[in-house]
Amino acid sequence: MSTAARLVTPTLDSDCAQRAIYWSAANNFRKGQPDVPSHVFVAERDRALDEGTGTTLIPLDLSDRLGLDYPATVPNLLARYVRVESGDRIAFELASSGEAYYAMEGDGEVEKAGERFAWAAGDVFVLPGAGGPTRIRAGAAGALLWMVTDEPVLSYFGIEEAPLRNGPGAVHYPAEAIEAEMALIHRRVDDGRQSGKAVLFSRADLEVNHLATPTVAFACNSLPPEEDQPPHRHNAAALTLCVQGEGVYSMVDGRKVDWMDRAVMVTPPSALHSHHNRGPEMMSSIVAQDGGVFYNARTLGYAPD
Repeated sequence: MSTAARLVTPTLDSDCAQRAIYWSAANNFRKGQPDVPSHVFVAERDRALDEGTGTTLIPLDLSDRLGLDYPATVPNLLARYVRVESGDRIAFELASSGEAYYAMEGDGEVEKAGERFAWAAGDVFVLPGAGGPTRIRAGAAGALLWMVTDEPVLSYFGIEEAPLRNGPGAVHYPAEAIEAEMALIHRRVDDGRQSGKAVLFSRADLEVNHLATPTVAFACNSLPPEEDQPPHRHNAAALTLCVQGEGVYSMVDGRKVDWMDRAVMVTPPSALHSHHNRGPEMMSSIVAQDGGVFYNARTLGYAPD
């Protein structure tokens, strides 16, 4: 049989052809995705601080406003408060490339992928995504933590299990070490080129891009009283947990956003924003960004105003 005899004439009414969608210069900009909103999570903060809430995970979920059918705080990140009552424990297994934590209150132990260590208030720690469930036990005073993962990235690709990745395992950043690093930052002379007074948490396999997990950039930021962090923008979205923010506010695309103790603020990607401390104490915050996505693509897009 000749090659020509085996050919089948394409049809426009086949199932495969019916699935096709065509975009062109005539219609390419008619349908857009919802913008990432500037937002402060207050109700979720109040629930996390309520003694009657019990041991639970509290997601900071804006999926309805983002037009997504899976939980997300911003398109690439999902943040949660983790509340564990006195002497209680919680276990969960998430599909992410890693888990970044800040211990807001209390102390306890965490176990993941065969490793176990104690943590206390003010500590930061990072866990691998794979390796079985994460188990967190609270001490006598209970515990409240803030957690950020890249679960939405895996959800976008339909990945339901945490991917295996070579790395150092769990990484622990004790509060005393963080305070020492921040003190070094504040002793340096500001030559006007610093974007802020912050320390980023990284590890050996991600050091080149200053990342805590393959996706998440995780940092401690600060600002002395009566100082300002100048206007700037970047392609990464930012989630900012207020640790100490009395008298602090941000300007986000021309809108004033007052900081609220232990609440989380969303700064949309590419939004022009600045931070201002008019309070009596040092501003302190923990900031998570989906910087790994943009570092890898070489499109971080940091730019001062």
